[in-house]
Amino acid sequence: MSAQVSTQPEGSGGAVESYRAALRRVGAAEPHRLPGYDELVGAEGVHPEDEMLADTIDALGPGGMRAKAAEAARYVSSDGITYGATADGAQARNWHIDPLPTIVGSAEWAALERGLEQRARLLDLILRDVYGPRRLLRRGVVPPEIVLGHPGFVRQADGIALPTGQQLILAATDVARSADGGWVVFGDRTQAPSGAGYAMATRRIVARTLPAVHRRTSTARLRGFFHTVRAALLDSAATNAEAPRVVVLSPGAGSETAFDQAFLATLLGFPLVEGDDLAMRDGRVWMRTPGADQPVDVILRRVDADFADPLELRSGSQLGVPGLIDAARRGQVSIVNPMGAGVLENPCLLHFLAPISRDLLGEDLLLPQPDSWWCGDDTDRQHVLANLDRLVIKPLSRDAGTSTRFGWLLSASERDELAARVEATPWAWAAQEPLPESTAPVVTGNGIEPRRLVLRTFGVAHDDRYAFLPGALGRVAGEAEQDVVSNNAGALAKDVWVLAGRDAAPDWSERESAAEPAAPALAAGTLAPRMADDLHWFGRYAERVEATARILSVVDDLTEDYAARPGSLGAIAMESIQHAVTMVTGIAPQQRTGTGLDYTAPDQWATDPEAHLSLLVGEESTPGTLAYAVARLVQCAQRVRDQLSLHTWPVLARLEQTLARAGEPNTSRRDTLEAVLESSLALAGIVQQSMIRDATWAYVDAGVRVERAALTVELVRATLAIERSPVIEGQIVEAVLQVGESVITHRRRTSAGEGPSVPVQSALHLLLVDRANPRSLAFQLDRFSEDLRLVDDPQGVAAGAAIAMDLPELDVETLGATDRSGLDRLLVDLRGRVDALANALASQHFRRKGPQGTQLTEWTFSQSQRQSQSQGVARG
Repeated sequence: MSAQVSTQPEGSGGAVESYRAALRRVGAAEPHRLPGYDELVGAEGVHPEDEMLADTIDALGPGGMRAKAAEAARYVSSDGITYGATADGAQARNWHIDPLPTIVGSAEWAALERGLEQRARLLDLILRDVYGPRRLLRRGVVPPEIVLGHPGFVRQADGIALPTGQQLILAATDVARSADGGWVVFGDRTQAPSGAGYAMATRRIVARTLPAVHRRTSTARLRGFFHTVRAALLDSAATNAEAPRVVVLSPGAGSETAFDQAFLATLLGFPLVEGDDLAMRDGRVWMRTPGADQPVDVILRRVDADFADPLELRSGSQLGVPGLIDAARRGQVSIVNPMGAGVLENPCLLHFLAPISRDLLGEDLLLPQPDSWWCGDDTDRQHVLANLDRLVIKPLSRDAGTSTRFGWLLSASERDELAARVEATPWAWAAQEPLPESTAPVVTGNGIEPRRLVLRTFGVAHDDRYAFLPGALGRVAGEAEQDVVSNNAGALAKDVWVLAGRDAAPDWSERESAAEPAAPALAAGTLAPRMADDLHWFGRYAERVEATARILSVVDDLTEDYAARPGSLGAIAMESIQHAVTMVTGIAPQQRTGTGLDYTAPDQWATDPEAHLSLLVGEESTPGTLAYAVARLVQCAQRVRDQLSLHTWPVLARLEQTLARAGEPNTSRRDTLEAVLESSLALAGIVQQSMIRDATWAYVDAGVRVERAALTVELVRATLAIERSPVIEGQIVEAVLQVGESVITHRRRTSAGEGPSVPVQSALHLLLVDRANPRSLAFQLDRFSEDLRLVDDPQGVAAGAAIAMDLPELDVETLGATDRSGLDRLLVDLRGRVDALANALASQHFRRKGPQGTQLTEWTFSQSQRQSQSQGVARG
């Protein structure tokens, strides 16, 4: 689809008419590629439900629409919406959203929903049969090899059933338009369906980007669906607990859909956990905590079945829980979707759904599918091989070491290779007619451009029926000529607005959500060790970012004033603070060469302070720099996204954007550091003013207190534990107190004759022993003890209090006297005791599980092998 809307003059209106002209040009130039339906305009003009949207497009014009696309991108960045992951686990890219919604009429959606509901019921019946009597296989309705040979078929899950009527609790169906505009199904997602969280996040962005259109359009709301999912999960509990405990099991922050998992957990109000957070004991699954472990009744599984139980499945997996299948077999935990539900994600099965529907439901499929062929049938295979150049060829499973192939995109040699693979294992391949798919308008740099569109719909089983999200996650091709629409291929997300009829009753999921059973909240001190650890380091890195920005800001000012005046009093103070920066960050200012550090050359503080300051601010790969601390802060936040306020993400986004611009020409380092400090203070305000004083807050605050205590001691030792002349010391004290945000108090007290009159003694009092100063060591220790009371750690409370009790006994006049060796020894001791507090906290609260795995003995292997073979014969 190569046509672009670029003929309309900027700002002159008529963007929709230009879009129609583009569609006509595509039809004339590439009739074989033209879809038969467009989501905005038809043969008679703009679709009635799209008239308001079309008016908005014309009113804004190409420039206005590009501004809306940029606005949506800013919102995405601000909210921290990401997709994909890099090899080191960092988030790869922002979610891409097109600001123009796709609008579906209420009657049309109702018809689609009926077809989706029938399909969900059918898939549920197939799932029950496959892991039960297997009548479909015995009677030849479905060839056994496409079920028993599918990687998603989990033999160990045979006979395991949820206590609910349906076994398929969550269903996602991918649909697109046929040439006549009807909806056609081209795939199902049943293993661990993803995307519902992205659909809600996309709705929030588009509603903010086009607020007037959204308010004036009677659009069905999405929130009720998540109430229904929550109720369905609580009702699926296998145990008789009055308040079942539900967790969302995630592969971790390195997962490409980590945002979707965390946001879904937030919408549902259930904790997001990883395999490290769960343990098996007495046949039950428990959530590990520093105190008493908590029993888990329901697991919403976002880990693929193959990785979910290293005892019975993939032995090397670190993502699951050993013994999970056995716990489900014993009825001690419900797993949603059930282990083995991925067998339904089977393109070979699609070929047989029509006869299966007539067999199990006595009904024809309401939603059509593309014509398909199963290569295990000789006639079908010959047809596929004869038409490889125009069909979509799909392997039995996406896990089969290959991917879907589009015949018209393959070279002759690639088609020959594919034909050979099909001939070698014909039962493992299927083919489909390509779907033309509809087009939808997308905002591009060239104007409004038609792109191919697919939708992912979401359903949930509850009370013997299926409810559906009144909308979908729309995706449009990332490039004009792309035939493949997928997130991995750079697709953009589309919000899907389903119009609510004027007399429509509230969605049943919303009506019944008020009656759902309550889920128990996590009690204080019951966070899993992995969560507590990440929260603690979130606090530590937040403080490290602020402290690093403060000290770099002070040294930047001093360097600007005195770098060109060596030997002056100010230059000596500058050198002292530069030394403190080296001590606090751990980054030696040696000259850098192409192969590393040159330790024989003069350090960069003396030769090129500007270059060294730039490295300390913006070099993300070097531990100790400001950019490094910001990157680690964001990573910690990503791992505990469901525990943090939504207001956290705009602040973190501003931090990342500020550091990303730090190396650009004409960017002031002072402005960069000021912006970082503003964002750091905003983040601190969110933590202090928006977080409930429970275990979550306690671990974050304890991280802040430990980090600030350690950095304060290190700063004082690097600057004030060295004897200097009173004049020089006065300037150094001023600089140190600026870093410690205490200089105003020092000046006020000195002017009023309060406190020590000698500057160094005043600084020692303010930064070490003054309990009223939120920057002092004493204040940090007091708060640390309060934090540990919240997580029921009396030993930690006592350890923090013991150090704090010694501080009032410090004689700042003696310590600030001529001989500073006593001060140096004291500060070394204090730093060691603070580090011991941090180590004890980690040992007591953050203890992770060791690497898990299984080792089969010869006996167990032979027994399991014989059992699998006997089941295959008896049940296949």
